[in-house]
Amino acid sequence: MREIHTVTEAWDFQCLHCLHIWEDVYEACHDDDGRSVVWRRQGIVTTAPWADQICPSCSAPQVKPLPARGRRDIPRVPPQG
Repeated sequence: MREIHTVTEAWDFQCLHCLHIWEDVYEACHDDDGRSVVWRRQGIVTTAPWADQICPSCSAPQVKPLPARGRRDIPRVPPQG
């Protein structure tokens, strides 16, 4: 039986038409061999963050995904000083 691991990632996107920038949070469900099984956004199964994006501001399909900024479930440690 395979074990499924879920990682929450924040992705930034930029519209190449109107230059709007926004963020979406995705859950990537991986099986124990590390391959992505399914992507979810707001609890709904969706395509991968780099596929089929449309700008929420102008509805243009020319969207550039920026690299994932990491897991959301790890608390950030504030700087000392």
